[in-house]
Amino acid sequence: MARTRTLIPWLLAAVVALIAYGSLYPFNFKPDAIEGGVLRALVELSWARAGRGDRIANVLLYLPLGFCLFLWLNARLRRHMSVLVATALGALLSLGIEVAQVYVSVRVPSLADLTLNSLGSALGAAGGLLWLLVTKLLHLPSREDQPARDPGAALVIAAWAAFRLAPFVPQFDLGKLKAALRPLFEPQFDPPAVFIYLTCWLIVDQALASLVRRSRRLEALLLLIAGVLAGRLVLANQTFVADELLALVLLVPMLVLMHRFTARVSHGVLMTALAAVLLIEGLAPFDFVATATRFDFWPFMVWFESGPIGALQAVDWRGVFGHLFLFMSLLWLLGESGVRINAAIAITTSAALGIEILQMWLPNQSGSIADPLLTLAAGLLFRYLGRRAGRDARYGNTISPPARSR
Repeated sequence: MARTRTLIPWLLAAVVALIAYGSLYPFNFKPDAIEGGVLRALVELSWARAGRGDRIANVLLYLPLGFCLFLWLNARLRRHMSVLVATALGALLSLGIEVAQVYVSVRVPSLADLTLNSLGSALGAAGGLLWLLVTKLLHLPSREDQPARDPGAALVIAAWAAFRLAPFVPQFDLGKLKAALRPLFEPQFDPPAVFIYLTCWLIVDQALASLVRRSRRLEALLLLIAGVLAGRLVLANQTFVADELLALVLLVPMLVLMHRFTARVSHGVLMTALAAVLLIEGLAPFDFVATATRFDFWPFMVWFESGPIGALQAVDWRGVFGHLFLFMSLLWLLGESGVRINAAIAITTSAALGIEILQMWLPNQSGSIADPLLTLAAGLLFRYLGRRAGRDARYGNTISPPARSR
């Protein structure tokens, strides 16, 4: 697992920092809380039981620690030994945190928490072992081919990250951390939502292939997943989504399957799945009515009525970036399949307009020119960046330099 050596230590450090923050906040240490030093603090640990939600949170918080520890240790130890050492190190960190909590007035140190944290570390290490075994089936080549550095792929990934992290307002407190984990205490899964998240992450993985070396592809994907999930932990009004986490569990086996396909087949599968996502997102539950509603030709009037500051606050940025990601993905996949950029822009803008028109026959909805205009603007940006990057009118193909005369 040599290709993860540059990434895992950074992820590991971030996970340890997150655990320390979540466990010791608000950091109001009182050195004179007890007498007798660390040994006395150990005696203070009890088997006090927290609520069900806190118990689940204790396990979930140490899962990524065990995962990262295993991947880091696997480059140095045998697999089974890596699992055992990762579990032991997770338990040791938990013990240190519990002892430190003795000196934090608002925290309740507990041996039950230590047990649950150790269990989380063990489960995370087992997950790392499973990740290692499954990803070996991908057979990524070891040669360091120069990636295409596709600007369209970068736009797709940027739109996805913006969609998952909007509205970008940080909130640093323990209550936010617990709130982000709360949807996982009693998860309820919606199959269409799981399908949507799985499709989106497969597209993101495909876009990463155009930006990073093949041997670094899984490393980059893991980093992006960790960045999105960690980002949602510290942003206001954002929580973990059970449907997305289930989709991430299904992602690796789906990657194994997708890597068995040719480029043409994989692009076709992704475009078919993306078309289904666009229909679900735009028209579900498909209960059309007989009478059409209005079509809004002036969707950006809020910019003039409320002023720039009011408009920025009124805009649903999550919805904007979500729609942009879907239509940018369609535009990029069409280009990767060999469709010329002008034709791809026309197809994608027409699809956005068609969905908006059909929404006029959905109850309590109306059509708008906003998405088609945003899609057209994204297409023009794709074409501009593609030409700047030295790509021809068929967006996915790089212009080859003229052959030198001998």
